[in-house]
Amino acid sequence: MDKIEGKTFGQPANDIEKQWLLDRLKTLSVREAYQLAAMMLTTGRLREVSGKEGDELLLAVLKLDRKETAESINRLLSLSDYEVLCPAGSYEQLGKYYLRYEAELPEAAIPYADLEQIGFRYEEQHPGVFIGDCFVVLPSRAPKQIYDGTNLDKVWEMDWSLRLRLATPAVPKGVWLCLPDHAATEADGRLGEIALALRELKAASIQECDLLEVRCSIPGLSILPDDYEDLEDLIRDGNDLGFLLEEQGQGMPDFMERFTAALEYEGCHRLKEALDIAENLNCYDLMQADGIELYGKEELTKLGVFQDSTLQDCIDAAGFGEALLEQRGYRLNAAETTYIRRNDREFQHLRTQPKQGWDMTMK
Repeated sequence: MDKIEGKTFGQPANDIEKQWLLDRLKTLSVREAYQLAAMMLTTGRLREVSGKEGDELLLAVLKLDRKETAESINRLLSLSDYEVLCPAGSYEQLGKYYLRYEAELPEAAIPYADLEQIGFRYEEQHPGVFIGDCFVVLPSRAPKQIYDGTNLDKVWEMDWSLRLRLATPAVPKGVWLCLPDHAATEADGRLGEIALALRELKAASIQECDLLEVRCSIPGLSILPDDYEDLEDLIRDGNDLGFLLEEQGQGMPDFMERFTAALEYEGCHRLKEALDIAENLNCYDLMQADGIELYGKEELTKLGVFQDSTLQDCIDAAGFGEALLEQRGYRLNAAETTYIRRNDREFQHLRTQPKQGWDMTMK
Protein backbone atom coordinates (compact mmCIF):
# COMPACT_ATOMS: atom_id res chain seq x y z
CA MET A 1 0.00 0.00 0.00
CA ASP A 2 2.29 2.77 -1.22
CA LYS A 3 0.20 4.45 -3.89
CA ILE A 4 -2.54 7.02 -3.45
CA GLU A 5 -5.66 5.74 -5.16
CA GLY A 6 -7.20 7.86 -7.87
CA LYS A 7 -7.42 8.20 -11.62
CA THR A 8 -4.39 9.45 -13.51
CA PHE A 9 -6.37 12.28 -15.06
CA GLY A 10 -9.00 14.46 -13.45
CA GLN A 11 -8.08 13.58 -9.87
CA PRO A 12 -7.96 16.42 -7.32
CA ALA A 13 -4.69 18.36 -7.31
CA ASN A 14 -4.29 17.48 -3.63
CA ASP A 15 -3.93 13.79 -4.50
CA ILE A 16 -1.39 14.62 -7.21
CA GLU A 17 0.61 16.71 -4.74
CA LYS A 18 0.63 13.96 -2.16
CA GLN A 19 1.62 11.32 -4.71
CA TRP A 20 4.55 13.54 -5.78
CA LEU A 21 5.54 14.00 -2.14
CA LEU A 22 5.27 10.28 -1.43
CA ASP A 23 7.37 9.35 -4.47
CA ARG A 24 10.07 11.86 -3.61
CA LEU A 25 10.35 10.79 0.03
CA LYS A 26 10.57 7.13 -1.02
CA THR A 27 13.44 7.83 -3.43
CA LEU A 28 15.66 10.09 -1.33
CA SER A 29 19.32 9.37 -1.91
CA VAL A 30 21.80 8.88 0.93
CA ARG A 31 23.09 12.41 0.41
CA GLU A 32 19.56 13.84 0.34
CA ALA A 33 18.84 12.07 3.62
CA TYR A 34 21.64 14.12 5.21
CA GLN A 35 20.20 17.28 3.67
CA LEU A 36 16.71 16.45 4.92
CA ALA A 37 18.03 15.72 8.42
CA ALA A 38 19.76 19.11 8.51
CA MET A 39 16.59 20.84 7.33
CA MET A 40 14.51 19.05 9.93
CA LEU A 41 16.92 19.85 12.78
CA THR A 42 17.22 23.54 11.95
CA THR A 43 13.71 24.40 10.75
CA GLY A 44 11.48 21.75 12.29
CA ARG A 45 9.95 21.15 8.85
CA LEU A 46 9.03 17.70 7.52
CA ARG A 47 9.27 16.08 10.95
CA GLU A 48 5.90 14.45 10.34
CA VAL A 49 7.17 12.40 7.40
CA SER A 50 10.89 12.04 8.09
CA GLY A 51 12.27 8.57 8.85
CA LYS A 52 9.09 6.71 7.90
CA GLU A 53 8.63 3.93 5.34
CA GLY A 54 5.83 1.96 3.71
CA ASP A 55 2.35 2.32 5.17
CA GLU A 56 3.63 4.55 7.96
CA LEU A 57 4.99 7.03 5.42
CA LEU A 58 1.81 6.86 3.34
CA LEU A 59 -0.38 7.61 6.36
CA ALA A 60 1.88 10.49 7.41
CA VAL A 61 1.62 12.04 3.93
CA LEU A 62 -2.15 11.57 3.84
CA LYS A 63 -2.51 13.43 7.14
CA LEU A 64 -0.91 16.59 5.73
CA ASP A 65 -3.33 19.36 4.83
CA ARG A 66 -3.12 21.29 1.56
CA LYS A 67 -0.87 24.04 2.94
CA GLU A 68 1.47 21.56 4.66
CA THR A 69 1.70 19.47 1.50
CA ALA A 70 2.59 22.45 -0.71
CA GLU A 71 5.15 23.67 1.81
CA SER A 72 6.69 20.19 2.03
CA ILE A 73 7.02 20.07 -1.76
CA ASN A 74 8.85 23.39 -1.79
CA ARG A 75 11.12 22.25 1.02
CA LEU A 76 12.06 19.09 -0.86
CA LEU A 77 12.65 21.10 -4.03
CA SER A 78 15.17 23.18 -2.05
CA LEU A 79 17.25 20.28 -0.67
CA SER A 80 20.08 21.08 -3.09
CA ASP A 81 20.56 24.39 -1.22
CA TYR A 82 22.05 22.34 1.64
CA GLU A 83 25.71 21.52 0.93
CA VAL A 84 26.95 18.21 2.31
CA LEU A 85 30.67 18.04 3.21
CA CYS A 86 31.99 14.55 3.89
CA PRO A 87 34.05 13.29 5.63
CA ALA A 88 33.63 16.17 8.09
CA GLY A 89 31.86 14.83 11.17
CA SER A 90 33.81 16.84 13.75
CA TYR A 91 35.51 20.21 13.96
CA GLU A 92 38.85 18.53 13.40
CA GLN A 93 37.57 16.67 10.33
CA LEU A 94 35.89 19.84 9.08
CA GLY A 95 39.18 21.70 9.38
CA LYS A 96 40.96 18.96 7.46
CA TYR A 97 38.22 18.96 4.82
CA TYR A 98 38.61 22.71 4.34
CA LEU A 99 42.40 22.54 4.05
CA ARG A 100 42.36 19.59 1.68
CA TYR A 101 39.48 20.44 -0.65
CA GLU A 102 38.88 24.17 -0.45
CA ALA A 103 42.12 25.83 0.66
CA GLU A 104 44.04 23.11 -1.25
CA LEU A 105 46.86 23.13 1.28
CA PRO A 106 49.66 20.69 0.45
CA GLU A 107 49.06 17.37 2.18
CA ALA A 108 52.44 17.59 3.91
CA ALA A 109 51.38 20.79 5.72
CA ILE A 110 48.10 19.45 7.17
CA PRO A 111 49.68 17.73 10.25
CA TYR A 112 50.99 21.12 11.39
CA ALA A 113 47.64 22.92 11.23
CA ASP A 114 45.26 23.49 14.15
CA LEU A 115 42.48 21.54 12.50
CA GLU A 116 39.92 22.01 15.26
CA GLN A 117 40.35 25.78 15.30
CA ILE A 118 40.09 25.92 11.52
CA GLY A 119 36.89 23.86 11.78
CA PHE A 120 35.43 26.32 14.31
CA ARG A 121 36.26 29.24 12.04
CA TYR A 122 34.76 27.50 9.03
CA GLU A 123 31.51 26.93 10.91
CA GLU A 124 31.41 30.62 11.91
CA GLN A 125 31.73 31.63 8.26
CA HIS A 126 29.48 28.85 6.94
CA PRO A 127 26.81 28.02 9.55
CA GLY A 128 25.77 24.39 9.51
CA VAL A 129 25.17 21.24 11.51
CA PHE A 130 27.01 17.97 11.99
CA ILE A 131 25.02 14.93 10.82
CA GLY A 132 26.88 11.66 11.34
CA ASP A 133 30.31 12.07 9.78
CA CYS A 134 29.13 14.93 7.56
CA PHE A 135 28.85 18.68 7.99
CA VAL A 136 25.83 20.18 6.23
CA VAL A 137 26.15 23.86 5.32
CA LEU A 138 22.82 25.64 5.72
CA PRO A 139 21.34 27.86 2.99
CA SER A 140 22.10 31.55 3.32
CA ARG A 141 18.66 32.49 2.00
CA ALA A 142 15.08 31.35 2.47
CA PRO A 143 14.04 28.63 -0.01
CA LYS A 144 12.47 29.72 -3.27
CA GLN A 145 8.76 29.07 -3.53
CA ILE A 146 8.96 27.18 -6.82
CA TYR A 147 5.61 25.47 -6.37
CA ASP A 148 2.69 27.88 -6.05
CA GLY A 149 -0.04 25.30 -5.45
CA THR A 150 -1.12 25.04 -9.09
CA ASN A 151 1.96 24.44 -11.24
CA LEU A 152 3.27 21.02 -10.19
CA ASP A 153 3.09 19.73 -13.77
CA LYS A 154 5.27 22.67 -14.88
CA VAL A 155 7.91 22.39 -12.15
CA TRP A 156 11.10 21.24 -13.84
CA GLU A 157 13.63 19.73 -11.45
CA MET A 158 17.01 20.72 -12.85
CA ASP A 159 19.06 19.42 -9.93
CA TRP A 160 18.78 15.74 -10.85
CA SER A 161 18.57 13.53 -13.92
CA LEU A 162 18.40 9.90 -12.76
CA ARG A 163 17.63 8.16 -9.48
CA LEU A 164 19.03 4.64 -9.22
CA ARG A 165 18.17 2.12 -6.53
CA LEU A 166 21.22 -0.06 -6.03
CA ALA A 167 21.54 -3.16 -3.87
CA THR A 168 24.24 -5.48 -2.57
CA PRO A 169 24.11 -8.78 -0.67
CA ALA A 170 24.78 -6.77 2.49
CA VAL A 171 21.88 -4.38 1.80
CA PRO A 172 19.38 -6.30 -0.38
CA LYS A 173 16.62 -3.66 -0.06
CA GLY A 174 19.02 -1.18 -1.63
CA VAL A 175 19.55 2.55 -1.34
CA TRP A 176 18.91 5.37 -3.79
CA LEU A 177 21.59 7.26 -5.69
CA CYS A 178 20.82 10.62 -7.30
CA LEU A 179 22.65 11.87 -10.39
CA PRO A 180 24.50 13.95 -11.40
CA ASP A 181 27.30 13.41 -8.93
CA HIS A 182 29.72 16.34 -9.18
CA ALA A 183 32.21 14.60 -6.91
CA ALA A 184 32.50 11.80 -9.49
CA THR A 185 34.41 14.20 -11.76
CA GLU A 186 36.90 15.01 -8.97
CA ALA A 187 39.48 12.39 -8.03
CA ASP A 188 40.26 14.04 -4.69
CA GLY A 189 38.54 11.80 -2.15
CA ARG A 190 35.43 13.87 -1.47
CA LEU A 191 32.36 11.75 -0.78
CA GLY A 192 29.61 12.61 -3.22
CA GLU A 193 26.43 10.79 -4.21
CA ILE A 194 28.14 7.65 -5.49
CA ALA A 195 30.65 7.31 -2.67
CA LEU A 196 28.01 7.88 0.01
CA ALA A 197 25.75 5.26 -1.57
CA LEU A 198 28.59 2.73 -1.85
CA ARG A 199 29.48 3.27 1.78
CA GLU A 200 25.87 2.65 2.81
CA LEU A 201 25.80 -0.47 0.63
CA LYS A 202 29.10 -1.71 2.14
CA ALA A 203 30.54 -1.92 -1.36
CA ALA A 204 33.93 -0.90 -2.69
CA SER A 205 32.81 -0.22 -6.25
CA ILE A 206 29.77 0.08 -8.50
CA GLN A 207 30.62 -3.32 -10.02
CA GLU A 208 29.54 -4.93 -6.73
CA CYS A 209 26.03 -3.45 -6.99
CA ASP A 210 22.85 -4.62 -8.68
CA LEU A 211 20.43 -2.17 -10.28
CA LEU A 212 16.91 -2.59 -8.89
CA GLU A 213 15.09 0.47 -10.19
CA VAL A 214 15.59 3.65 -12.23
CA ARG A 215 13.69 6.93 -12.21
CA CYS A 216 14.26 9.74 -14.72
CA SER A 217 13.38 13.40 -14.20
CA ILE A 218 12.38 13.79 -17.86
CA PRO A 219 8.83 12.50 -18.48
CA GLY A 220 8.69 9.83 -21.17
CA LEU A 221 12.30 8.67 -20.86
CA SER A 222 12.73 5.14 -19.58
CA ILE A 223 15.63 2.81 -18.86
CA LEU A 224 15.23 -0.86 -19.78
CA PRO A 225 17.45 -3.62 -18.39
CA ASP A 226 18.86 -4.32 -21.86
CA ASP A 227 19.77 -0.67 -22.49
CA TYR A 228 22.96 -0.86 -20.43
CA GLU A 229 25.14 -3.89 -19.84
CA ASP A 230 27.49 -1.87 -17.63
CA LEU A 231 26.12 0.10 -14.67
CA GLU A 232 29.01 2.54 -14.96
CA ASP A 233 27.86 3.44 -18.50
CA LEU A 234 24.38 4.23 -17.17
CA ILE A 235 25.87 6.41 -14.42
CA ARG A 236 28.03 8.19 -16.98
CA ASP A 237 25.02 8.97 -19.18
CA GLY A 238 23.00 9.99 -16.13
CA ASN A 239 25.74 12.40 -15.13
CA ASP A 240 25.90 13.81 -18.66
CA LEU A 241 22.14 14.38 -18.72
CA GLY A 242 22.32 16.04 -15.30
CA PHE A 243 25.07 18.40 -16.39
CA LEU A 244 23.10 19.28 -19.54
CA LEU A 245 20.03 20.11 -17.46
CA GLU A 246 22.09 22.27 -15.12
CA GLU A 247 23.75 24.15 -17.98
CA GLN A 248 20.40 24.67 -19.75
CA GLY A 249 22.02 24.35 -23.15
CA GLN A 250 24.66 26.88 -22.02
CA GLY A 251 22.00 29.51 -21.58
CA MET A 252 19.82 28.61 -24.56
CA PRO A 253 16.45 30.43 -24.30
CA ASP A 254 13.52 28.13 -23.45
CA PHE A 255 15.89 25.18 -23.21
CA MET A 256 13.53 22.78 -21.44
CA GLU A 257 10.58 23.57 -23.70
CA ARG A 258 12.78 23.08 -26.76
CA PHE A 259 14.30 19.87 -25.38
CA THR A 260 11.02 18.21 -24.40
CA ALA A 261 9.34 19.28 -27.66
CA ALA A 262 12.23 17.75 -29.63
CA LEU A 263 11.98 14.51 -27.63
CA GLU A 264 8.28 14.31 -28.44
CA TYR A 265 8.85 15.20 -32.10
CA GLU A 266 11.37 12.36 -32.49
CA GLY A 267 9.33 9.89 -30.42
CA CYS A 268 12.35 9.51 -28.15
CA HIS A 269 12.08 7.33 -25.04
CA ARG A 270 15.71 6.24 -24.60
CA LEU A 271 18.41 8.05 -22.66
CA LYS A 272 21.21 7.85 -25.23
CA GLU A 273 18.95 9.23 -27.97
CA ALA A 274 17.83 12.00 -25.61
CA LEU A 275 21.45 12.97 -24.97
CA ASP A 276 22.08 13.20 -28.72
CA ILE A 277 18.98 15.36 -29.16
CA ALA A 278 20.04 17.64 -26.29
CA GLU A 279 23.37 18.21 -28.03
CA ASN A 280 21.62 19.02 -31.36
CA LEU A 281 18.80 21.38 -30.36
CA ASN A 282 19.98 23.83 -33.01
CA CYS A 283 18.54 21.32 -35.51
CA TYR A 284 14.98 22.27 -34.48
CA ASP A 285 12.88 25.36 -35.17
CA LEU A 286 10.26 26.33 -32.61
CA MET A 287 7.31 28.70 -32.54
CA GLN A 288 5.06 29.39 -29.56
CA ALA A 289 1.45 28.38 -30.15
CA ASP A 290 0.15 31.57 -28.54
CA GLY A 291 1.90 33.56 -31.27
CA ILE A 292 0.12 31.83 -34.14
CA GLU A 293 -2.35 34.66 -34.82
CA LEU A 294 0.42 37.26 -35.00
CA TYR A 295 2.40 34.95 -37.28
CA GLY A 296 -0.63 34.57 -39.55
CA LYS A 297 -1.15 38.34 -39.71
CA GLU A 298 2.50 38.92 -40.56
CA GLU A 299 2.37 36.38 -43.38
CA LEU A 300 -0.90 37.83 -44.70
CA THR A 301 0.65 41.29 -44.61
CA LYS A 302 3.58 40.04 -46.69
CA LEU A 303 1.03 38.83 -49.26
CA GLY A 304 -0.56 42.28 -49.35
CA VAL A 305 -3.92 40.95 -48.17
CA PHE A 306 -4.63 43.81 -45.79
CA GLN A 307 -4.08 46.44 -48.48
CA ASP A 308 -7.57 45.55 -49.67
CA SER A 309 -9.97 47.27 -47.24
CA THR A 310 -12.72 44.85 -48.21
CA LEU A 311 -10.76 42.02 -46.56
CA GLN A 312 -10.13 43.80 -43.26
CA ASP A 313 -11.18 41.57 -40.33
CA CYS A 314 -12.48 38.95 -42.76
CA ILE A 315 -9.50 36.59 -42.71
CA ASP A 316 -8.88 34.04 -39.94
CA ALA A 317 -5.24 34.92 -39.30
CA ALA A 318 -4.76 32.21 -36.68
CA GLY A 319 -6.20 29.51 -38.93
CA PHE A 320 -4.08 30.71 -41.85
CA GLY A 321 -0.97 30.75 -39.67
CA GLU A 322 -1.63 27.24 -38.42
CA ALA A 323 -2.16 25.88 -41.93
CA LEU A 324 1.00 27.61 -43.13
CA LEU A 325 3.09 26.15 -40.31
CA GLU A 326 1.83 22.65 -41.06
CA GLN A 327 2.63 23.21 -44.73
CA ARG A 328 6.16 24.22 -43.71
CA GLY A 329 6.69 21.03 -41.72
CA TYR A 330 5.83 22.13 -38.19
CA ARG A 331 3.98 19.89 -35.74
CA LEU A 332 2.06 20.98 -32.67
CA ASN A 333 3.22 19.27 -29.49
CA ALA A 334 0.82 17.30 -27.29
CA ALA A 335 0.53 20.13 -24.78
CA GLU A 336 -0.46 22.45 -27.66
CA THR A 337 2.05 25.06 -26.54
CA THR A 338 4.73 24.79 -29.22
CA TYR A 339 5.10 24.15 -32.93
CA ILE A 340 8.33 22.37 -33.87
CA ARG A 341 10.06 21.15 -37.01
CA ARG A 342 13.46 19.83 -38.08
CA ASN A 343 15.60 22.25 -40.04
CA ASP A 344 18.37 21.44 -42.51
CA ARG A 345 21.27 21.58 -40.04
CA GLU A 346 23.27 18.37 -39.78
CA PHE A 347 22.41 16.24 -36.74
CA GLN A 348 25.56 14.88 -35.10
CA HIS A 349 25.08 11.37 -33.66
CA LEU A 350 27.55 11.03 -30.79
CA ARG A 351 26.00 8.10 -28.90
CA THR A 352 23.50 6.45 -31.26
CA GLN A 353 23.09 5.38 -34.85
CA PRO A 354 20.39 7.02 -37.00
CA LYS A 355 17.11 5.13 -36.82
CA GLN A 356 15.38 4.05 -40.00
CA GLY A 357 12.82 6.66 -40.95
CA TRP A 358 14.54 9.58 -39.28
CA ASP A 359 15.03 12.65 -41.45
CA MET A 360 17.87 12.49 -43.91
CA THR A 361 19.41 15.55 -42.22
CA MET A 362 20.18 13.36 -39.18
CA LYS A 363 23.56 12.02 -40.17
